[in-house]
Amino acid sequence: MSTQLISASHQRQFEIRCNVGDVALSNVAVHVVFFFERPLDTQALAGAFAHALTRFPMFAGRIAMAGGRMRIRCKGQGVPFTSVSSGRTIREAIHSVQEDSGGWLIDPVNGATARWGFGPLCKVRVTHLADDATAIGFSFHHAIGDMQTAMHFLNAWAAAAAGKPLADPVIAEDRAAYLDAHLPADGAREAGVRCLGLAEIARSALYMAKDARKQRTLSLYYGEDEIARMRDAYGCRMRLSANDVVCAHVSEALMSADPAVHRRTLAIAVNVRNQCGLDPMLVGNIVTALNVDLRRGETARSIAERIRHHVDSFADEHCDMRINQTFLDAVGRWRGARCVATSFNPIQWNPLITNWTGFGIYRLQFEGAFAVYCTPVLNIPFAGVGVLIEGADGRGLVFQMTLPPKDFEAMSSPAIRERLSRFRYADDDIPQLHREVCG
Repeated sequence: MSTQLISASHQRQFEIRCNVGDVALSNVAVHVVFFFERPLDTQALAGAFAHALTRFPMFAGRIAMAGGRMRIRCKGQGVPFTSVSSGRTIREAIHSVQEDSGGWLIDPVNGATARWGFGPLCKVRVTHLADDATAIGFSFHHAIGDMQTAMHFLNAWAAAAAGKPLADPVIAEDRAAYLDAHLPADGAREAGVRCLGLAEIARSALYMAKDARKQRTLSLYYGEDEIARMRDAYGCRMRLSANDVVCAHVSEALMSADPAVHRRTLAIAVNVRNQCGLDPMLVGNIVTALNVDLRRGETARSIAERIRHHVDSFADEHCDMRINQTFLDAVGRWRGARCVATSFNPIQWNPLITNWTGFGIYRLQFEGAFAVYCTPVLNIPFAGVGVLIEGADGRGLVFQMTLPPKDFEAMSSPAIRERLSRFRYADDDIPQLHREVCG
């Protein structure tokens, strides 16, 4: 194993003032693994990575407090870049992620430690596998930005490796002020964030210490024909997206799995760039949560219709980023450090689903090889966090969610599994990999 600290060869030093979305996600790190069916040159990857950092210096930065506000100091402090070898094959490596034992493929950023300036905001691990395949584990602190931000950086890395021009990101040094100037004046009437109480903090800390490591990852695969049948069944009264129907389909099953739970709040991460006409190259957490009430016994069609209605009216009625920032500015530094989304509930978990589709994950290419599989590593210390991502080679959708053991067992029961797969036909073209890892 070898590790080097990579910094940009040259860059302007500056600070980024974080916005409310960055603060609310300031204890969270994101881990994702890309698989390539060929050996990749570690030194060439490292050199291209350093070049990409010249355009995206925040990935090599550190978090600091200045003037009572959280900031990212972009001074080229560096990104740990590790290269290791493994005797496992690419298929064995993918299986280990789905079985909650794939942590060896990443060098995880510690979200809580990095939040207080004591660690890097990004780490990379390149694993050379036994069958001449390569896995790239990419871990980044959520304060840097959302998945669209991460994909802009990864695309810049790939472009640098191929000797192609790098796209210029839009970097706002004061993210809060930028959004205040560019978002519509109207929007949500109530803030979508709140401050945790002391009892909630204690309960959350206890859960992270005792129970978070016991969580299991639910993995479901939905093929393209299967999703088309869902859209036909649920969308007879309005046009629904694949994201609408899969979120509703799984939510209905979640509400059926535990007879003791009658209500939950489904939080869906919404990319505000798309909904409010912001520059797609804007870097940061330009996302907010759209809350949808879930009731036991409600049909998936009804849930899907309500999701679509809320998304369609998002810009006018649900965009809460400006009012959330006003809330954060009013509560001050110390209470602001306890800022979370209103749907967060340490007593009874609520599902939070983020959509990673449409970012061109399977167009990521190094040394002529495209990524053949991409998966998150969900070692997140909170239950109910779900990710929707394209399946292998961009076919179908994979849904993954962290669940406590009791809820995982309930969602894995034969009755719920049958409910979840009721739109699947025996002759559907499901890739063998997904049959193996998702059932």
